[in-house]
Order: sequence, then C-alpha cells, then structure tokens
Amino acid sequence: MEDHFRVIVVGAGPVGLMACHALSRAGIDHVLLEMRPKLDKEAGTSIGMWPHNVRVLDQLGLLDEALDLYMPVLNKINLRRDGTVTSRNDMFAAIQRNHGHDFMCFHRARLMDLLYRRLPANTERVLFNKKVLAIEETTPDSVTVTCGDGSTYTGSMVLGADGVHSAVRRLMNRNVGGDSEAEKEDNCFKASYRGLYGYAARSPQLQESTIYETHGKSFSIQLVVAEKQQHFIVYEKLDYPTSKMGQRFTDVHRDAMAARFADVKFAEGVTFGDVWATSHWSNMSLIEEGTVSRWHHGRVVLVGDAAHKMTPNSGFGMNSGVQGVVSLINRLHELLNGHKEMTPDSGELEQAFRDYRSARLRAARSIVQLCGMYTRGVTWDNFLLRLADQHILPFLGGDVMTLRLLLSPIVQKGEVLSFLQEKNFREGTKGYNNPPQVVGLDEKTILTTVI
Repeated sequence: MEDHFRVIVVGAGPVGLMACHALSRAGIDHVLLEMRPKLDKEAGTSIGMWPHNVRVLDQLGLLDEALDLYMPVLNKINLRRDGTVTSRNDMFAAIQRNHGHDFMCFHRARLMDLLYRRLPANTERVLFNKKVLAIEETTPDSVTVTCGDGSTYTGSMVLGADGVHSAVRRLMNRNVGGDSEAEKEDNCFKASYRGLYGYAARSPQLQESTIYETHGKSFSIQLVVAEKQQHFIVYEKLDYPTSKMGQRFTDVHRDAMAARFADVKFAEGVTFGDVWATSHWSNMSLIEEGTVSRWHHGRVVLVGDAAHKMTPNSGFGMNSGVQGVVSLINRLHELLNGHKEMTPDSGELEQAFRDYRSARLRAARSIVQLCGMYTRGVTWDNFLLRLADQHILPFLGGDVMTLRLLLSPIVQKGEVLSFLQEKNFREGTKGYNNPPQVVGLDEKTILTTVI
C-alpha cells in the first residue's frame, strides 16, 4: 500500500481552485491539471457567492482580499421589455440581514485570479496545457492520468472539477461500460436555453450596486451594474430542448442574438443594444441542466458542473460546486486522519465517495429544479408562469419572499470545512445549521507540510 495520499484535480475553474485551497489547508497533497494554456484574466461575466460559501472563503483565509475585489449589490429592479418597472426591492441587502455576510458578486476573472494567486506553490501545483486523455487504475492503491502531451500523473484519486463537458466523467463512465455508458450519463444533461454572457462599460444612467432583470416571453436579461462595469447574461429559450453537447457559437451567432434583444430597455436612453455596443468581452453557449446518476467509480469522483448543472439566474451553480467540495474534503480529511501510518484502501475511499454523494445528491437535484423553475418563470414559459411572475408573486412579496421561503433555507444548511476556524463569522437573523468549527489544528504546520 502507498504511504502517500495524493489527489489529482482536473479543471482550474473556481470549483477546482477552491478544492485545491481546501486540500492545502487539510494537509492533503495534490496537483491540478488544466487543459487551457493559461487563466484568462479578461474572460467571464459576473459570478456570485452566497453567504454560506463566503464562510468557506473566510476559513481559507481569502475573505479580506475578496472584500477588496467584489462588486457590492444591494437592490434589484424587475422590468418588462419596454422598460416598464414592475417591482423594486432590496433582496440583496436582505441576504446580508438574513445571513450576516453579503451576497458577494465578482467579475469571474478577478475571482479566478485571487484563487490562483493565493494558492500555495501554485506554479508547481497548477499545470496548464494538460488535456486529459485517459484514466487508469494502475495498482490497487493508485490511479494514473495520461495527458495529450504524453505526460502522466499518478495519485491516490482523481477529482473531476472540469465542468459540464467533463473529460473525467466521460472517461470514468467509459471505464464502467464503454462509450454507450459514457453517452448515457452525458445525456442526463439537456439544454432548453442558450445564454449570451459578457461585460461592458457602465451606463451612467443606471443605478450602481443594482441588478436589472428583464422578464419576457421566451427570454430574460440580467444586468449587474457595478462602479465601472456592468455584466450581463441574456437567456433565450430554444425552439426544442437538446442533449447535444459542445455546440460552438461564432461572433456571427453572438451578434445575431444581441440584435434580437437590442430594443430591450433598462432606463431612459439605455437599451441592451447600447450595452452590447460597449461590451469588452462576450461568449455564447447552451445552458445545460441536469444531474448525473454516477458521481464516482473506483478512485474517481466528480464535483460541481461535472455532476450537476443548473441555470445561472439564481447564482447557485458555483455555490453548489463549492458545497460539494466542502462535503467531499471533510470526508477525506476525516478518513485520512484515521490512517496515521498508511493511506486508506479502495473500499474505504469509495465509502467516503458514497457518503459525499448521499449528502449532496438530494440538495443538488432540488437546486437544479428550483433554478430551472425560476428561469422558466421569468421567461414566461406558459400562461400560468407568466401570471405568477407578473401578478401573483409580486403581490405575495416577490423576490424577498422567494429569498425567505426558498433560498435562505439553502444558505442556512450550508456546510463548512470541519477542520478550520472562521475568523470573521457573522450570523444574521436566520442563523446557520452548521455553527463555526473550533478545532485544535495548527494551520501553520498544515500549510508547511503541504508546501
């Protein structure tokens, strides 16, 4: 049996990088493989972190710097296509009142830069241009990953954080039952919407620290207005749902989609066409939804969008992935602490994976359904949803009511790392099911051991 436990993380998105931070603080050796040549410091629109994961940022020692980077959001304005305001609310200020921490909205590229830059020994542990081509359990105690450049990496387990088009998921399922099994699991995801993402120079007519959300027939737009920039996502319903993965879109597709919604009005003198004309970066993709049934096999396990994917309107995609990382690494930390002389065997490792899946599967499926229902509500998927969105829900309290009844309970149940303290714990009116952790670990010793 190997006497050194090592995790091979695949995918350098926010979830993969958060996993590396948690592994570092747990004293677990790891390496991260990323297929891209580098982190793009311009790419990405806004990405939100709910308060239960802000607690995790605090545990990882990243909160102070994150507070200097995030874009405060306090208010929300809901509109129709012609600019008619249907409601205004302080939903995001209410999040802070409920849970102590803000809903922290970041430019994705800046969050990624923080996570990479603050990762101990990042140039040694994060390896670029590493396209994963094969995963093989070479001994009873190890697994080997082969990359497109011919390099190989051997460890105790593989953690697939490589997104909805996961190579790790495909290879894991191919090892189980060939190409047909891989295709079956990939088909757990379906897209009913496409998305146009980007950011632009701020329109001075728009209110800072505010999310403008346009509701309409078969489309919706979210515009996050920060001090100097505004970040947008346009959702457009497809004519027919599809499970075809990996469709590529060109500049022509992006421009055509932007043109279809150029008349959407946010305020006097500001349309989406104006926003698009000043955009600095944009991308377009299908918006997949779904949850796979197989989250692990042998020494391979999936987290984040590789296991469950949801529409992004409610901001729970990355957050659900981070919660999966926390749940998994808590179990790995407990398992490894029980093996002072040797690493756990395959049976013990698979039991930890089963416990992780059992803890997260129901929540993941529920959040996928909740986010999908919200997207269908704001895009008026049918007459009843339009009636609810425009008349019933505003009468009952709208976004603030949704927060209180549906979203805050998710935050309250949020898991934190069981082996790290919170230096800046804050609790709002709702409280948390998992209180701050008080542990006797010497964090300086842990970091020294990992590095």
